[in-house]
Amino acid sequence: MDSNVITDLRQMLGEGAVILENEPLSRHTTFGVGGPAQVYISVNRQELIDILAYAKEKNIPCTVIGNGSNLLVSDRGIDGIVLSIGSRMNKVTLGPTDQEQVVITAEAGAVLPSVAREAAGKWLSGLEFASGIPGTVGGAVVMNAGAYGGEMKDVLRRVTVLKPDGTIEVVGVRDMKLGYRTSRFLTSDEIILDADILLTREDHDVILARMDKNANKRKASQPIGQRSAGSTFRRVDQGRGDAASNRMPAWQLIQEAGMKEASVGGAAVSEKHSGFIINKGNATATDVYCLIRKVQKAVKATCGVDLETEVRLLGEFPKEEEEQ
Repeated sequence: MDSNVITDLRQMLGEGAVILENEPLSRHTTFGVGGPAQVYISVNRQELIDILAYAKEKNIPCTVIGNGSNLLVSDRGIDGIVLSIGSRMNKVTLGPTDQEQVVITAEAGAVLPSVAREAAGKWLSGLEFASGIPGTVGGAVVMNAGAYGGEMKDVLRRVTVLKPDGTIEVVGVRDMKLGYRTSRFLTSDEIILDADILLTREDHDVILARMDKNANKRKASQPIGQRSAGSTFRRVDQGRGDAASNRMPAWQLIQEAGMKEASVGGAAVSEKHSGFIINKGNATATDVYCLIRKVQKAVKATCGVDLETEVRLLGEFPKEEEEQ
């Protein structure tokens, strides 16, 4: 990248700014794979706005990520500037607490389990389902993240977004187009800045009991402690409604297709949960991608179903003839 760009960014961000060049994104994804970002910056809210405006003016590609918990980044990396919304944009503010319902405003970089635990500590219920989802609030809104019968759409009230033209807008829940692992933000190029979450007062011990129950279920059924991006594939629409409970789990189709023990290089279908692809320790992004494609092809051939990924792919991946 032009050295003038780095100089401009340093002047914009001020003394002490950490601007990483050719930063391996494997350090910033839960899969532990991915090539370098040409420039990587962890930003606060104002820096995010300023850098995006600068990049637009200079025609520099800019990619915004959260904590990398639902990403597969190409081994070839990402050109331009990668902006990370995380620890420098994670403030959580409580509204008036003398009411039965309380609004929490969480910046997009706040980690969902931390927000859930903070809410529980204030005797506020509604985020128990999210206490084990490793993503950020921003990512959870974009994907309408959910687990154990709860989804973000159940508790969201409104979000503040940065629009592609640089303006800021407040979007109410009815306008978010929230569905099973989707929202309008998947395709709108709007960036979540913060979210208002509506919670309800409840006994602290009752809330913790729900969170513990969910944690035990997760520990018993998912490959906790192994590098993954959570559920790799979306549940399959059976025409019975949009709720997750009305959809067929991908793991059933994966096992039916004989892919329970499939692997490519250092990537493998988890023995504990076939809906997860894991990095056994030495996987590349190409290994993971080719295993995803291998599973998709087997399920299509055996079950006649096109499995869709829940994991977001960033960068360039092998064409079909190049797949392993």
